Amino acid sequence: MGRMKELLMELEEQAEERHVAKLLGISYEDLIQLEWVIETDASTDGLVYSYRIEFKEGSSEEVLSKIKRLQDSCRVYLEPWEWNAEYDYINDQFDAITQSRINLATFSNELNDLKELSQLQTKGDKLKRILNRQIFISIIGSMETFLSETFLKLVFDQERYFQSFVQTHPEFKSRKFELREIFTQQNLLKETVKKTILDTIFHNLPTVKNMYEDTFEIQFPSIKDMFKHVLKRHDLVHRNGKTKNGSNVEIEDTEIDNLIIDAKNFISSIYKELEREGRLPF
Repeated sequence: MGRMKELLMELEEQAEERHVAKLLGISYEDLIQLEWVIETDASTDGLVYSYRIEFKEGSSEEVLSKIKRLQDSCRVYLEPWEWNAEYDYINDQFDAITQSRINLATFSNELNDLKELSQLQTKGDKLKRILNRQIFISIIGSMETFLSETFLKLVFDQERYFQSFVQTHPEFKSRKFELREIFTQQNLLKETVKKTILDTIFHNLPTVKNMYEDTFEIQFPSIKDMFKHVLKRHDLVHRNGKTKNGSNVEIEDTEIDNLIIDAKNFISSIYKELEREGRLPF
């Protein structure tokens, strides 16, 4: 599973949490200060007639005081239709990503933490092989997340990038509609762009290279070295740590070190190119 897909799964969970926050009449930031679980009240034949949000001890009293529907200082009852109401999944994903700032230092710190994690166990430890494998995958994931979040934020921060993305991305080149549909299509355009970007696999570096160069008109760095790492990640994730020929893929500490160096240089080059060309308004 690609890091972007993992991220989308995390964001789907966040979307549900944002739905809960709206039902409670509090902000998402308030909700994450609470410890809570969803329970159901149902008949013997499984018919759900209400949902209960139960708040555990240790939840913020200040936040709980904001919930008007709170009963017994620890629970809220919801009608089935309330809980099952559709929530704006795409926009909740979008909001979750765009709330953070583009930060090169944060990316570097994430990789440093992963390097430190790799040193917790010594060579020969039976878990060392598994640990290094997961760290390798996580480093690629951090790179993928940085690329996706940066792209999404910039496209929706400036109209010229939004327009450039629509004009150059293959998804929109094949779309056709009648002139009388132009206003309907215009209203749907932002949602379509959001979904297209969120559905992109950002460790597919040839595709990402084209997107960055076409949209931002920058010189994207060579993907040769990073692409080799991505292919190894593919073996680890999709072939259970084996190559096409069935050989085991062993991740040594030196490979972790080399990947960290290459990932930092790769992302730093992109960031500096965007910064040099005045593409970063943050």
